[in-house]
Amino acid sequence: MKFHLLGEKTVLEIDVLARMYPNSSDYWDGNWLSSNVKIEIPGYTVDFSASLRADEIRDFLNDVKLMHRNLSGKAKLTSLENYIHLEGEMDKRGHIDWSGETCYPAGSGAVLTFEFLSNQSYLEEVIKELEDITYVYPVIGKP
Repeated sequence: MKFHLLGEKTVLEIDVLARMYPNSSDYWDGNWLSSNVKIEIPGYTVDFSASLRADEIRDFLNDVKLMHRNLSGKAKLTSLENYIHLEGEMDKRGHIDWSGETCYPAGSGAVLTFEFLSNQSYLEEVIKELEDITYVYPVIGKP
């Protein structure tokens, strides 16, 4: 299950593949998700496997919904293992300035820092994609 952020000559795609520990009902183990991060920006293509968490995806969805509803604000996706940090901020004209950083292998690998612009017209589709992911991979347990 994928979600996409689209911008000027930029595509960011995160594909959530499966729970890493599907038999775990523990908050800390049960919410790890095997994922793939792919980013295409002018001059660079990034494509790697990443361990993300269901609570990170849920929190990002909540931020994006709030930004879409208010037509302002910020949305952040930050992975616990530092595979990706992404932040978008919407201005008064509906433009979203995204900034991000990836690291692979996590913690000690190559780092790519990037920025791109998009607009609010993409947010409804992003929200739907994120809702589909959080429906299939809800947060398990409590911290």
